[in-house]
Amino acid sequence: MKNLSRVYLIQLILFLSLITSCTKAEEEIPVLSIPDAISVTEGTESTNYAVIPVTLSTSSKKEVTLKWSTSNGTATAGEDYIAQEEMTLVFSPGETSKEIRIEIVRDTIYETDEYFFVVAGSLKNATLGQSQCKITILNDDFFVPKIQIPDRMFFQEGNETQVEARVPVRLSGPAQTVISLKWSTVSGSAKPGEDYVAVENETMVFNPGETEKFATVKLVNDLIFEMDDQFAIHFSGIQNATAEKNSTTIVILNDDTYSVEMTDDGAITPDTYPQFQLVWSDDFDGTAINLDNWGYNIGAGGWGNQELQSYTSSPLNSYVEDGKLNIVATKLYNSYNSARLLTQGKKEFTYGRIDIRAKMPYGQGIWPALWMLGANISQVSWPRCGEIDIMEYLGHRQHETHGTIHYFDGGHRYKGGTYRLPTSQSFHDKFYVFSIVWQESGIRWYVNYELFYEIKDTEIKYEAFRLPQFFIFNVAVGGIWPGYPDETTVFPQRMIVDYIRVFQVPE
Repeated sequence: MKNLSRVYLIQLILFLSLITSCTKAEEEIPVLSIPDAISVTEGTESTNYAVIPVTLSTSSKKEVTLKWSTSNGTATAGEDYIAQEEMTLVFSPGETSKEIRIEIVRDTIYETDEYFFVVAGSLKNATLGQSQCKITILNDDFFVPKIQIPDRMFFQEGNETQVEARVPVRLSGPAQTVISLKWSTVSGSAKPGEDYVAVENETMVFNPGETEKFATVKLVNDLIFEMDDQFAIHFSGIQNATAEKNSTTIVILNDDTYSVEMTDDGAITPDTYPQFQLVWSDDFDGTAINLDNWGYNIGAGGWGNQELQSYTSSPLNSYVEDGKLNIVATKLYNSYNSARLLTQGKKEFTYGRIDIRAKMPYGQGIWPALWMLGANISQVSWPRCGEIDIMEYLGHRQHETHGTIHYFDGGHRYKGGTYRLPTSQSFHDKFYVFSIVWQESGIRWYVNYELFYEIKDTEIKYEAFRLPQFFIFNVAVGGIWPGYPDETTVFPQRMIVDYIRVFQVPE
């Protein structure tokens, strides 16, 4: 009996030892660790490597394998480091430390520090502590700043006091060494001596730590009403810096005025201006409309604005009398006729000063306009061709006219302004001169030389307005904007045009 008890006791001790041995084996499964983050210098002359230590918490009698890959952060594979994908790291039995080595791509470009990741994948015979390591590549290149200059700047010409054009020249970051450059003025439509004081090979120096200087050019003021002029500042001989562009354009904005002459029937303007050449005009001095200048749009259909009139070439709706063009809207029973004259294919222009002397009709639903369309309209359609409304007028608001520009920018867009007379006055009572000054850098709208709206080419998609446009004169009846004639509207209604003149600066 005692022998049997001893056997049972021995078996119990063996069983408990086996359980303890299994528990101990389970507790000794190693933990694989990688650091949260490390850094490595990029290098300039020799290749550097990012070295990531990989450790096991305890040795294992079994082979431990880890799959790992790299992943982009702000650093880009191929440009900043050599990518690795589904790589295998093997710990032989008994080993507890290994390294992952990743080649860093060196360069000589100054840039901000960048980072990427080593990401742990599948793991065999161990448990994972940290799943990824962030590797920061420390830039060690010399900082070569970029010189930054504006594409174009605008300055008022000035009248009584001299104006200086101050052009900022900036560095992309503080200079670490002395940076120098040369700059000079280069004439364009603006001429040295007449419009600005020339500068040649002026030296500009940035001392360490400095980031901004100015190139300053004195402008020559005058009292001549003229087109805006422009010249350039050219930069050269740049030392210890780089530049994406080496010149900036200076636009001198004309801020002079012209005194309109008043006659018994309204304002009148000259047929010459200083520094301008009259390139085309129609003073309507003959006995008929000059078909070398003008053609007709014919027909009805609403003209895109739900208008009521039919356009005709009948002398009832357009004719020359007493040296003036008459465009007449008529009504016969419930039908409306009018005229729409245009210079398409005959007289087309790009840029200039345009003066049109005209007297407006009046009445609810009457909608005259003096305007322009791009000559390429048949190829690109409206509004891609661009539209310049020199003058639009609603007959029920006799003291207001409008100047507007229409263009394409992902769809139809427009901008414009309104000129208002005192409410006791009317554009129907006298002749007014409606003008635009159209330039490469923008357009200004005037009534009797009084500026009421302007737009710069930097404010809109301006490409269409660097191409030729033709003129349209018309009187519409009804439409979405003016509304429709009512019992107060009297017919016939006529817009009378005394002249149109186009001036340009001689090349």
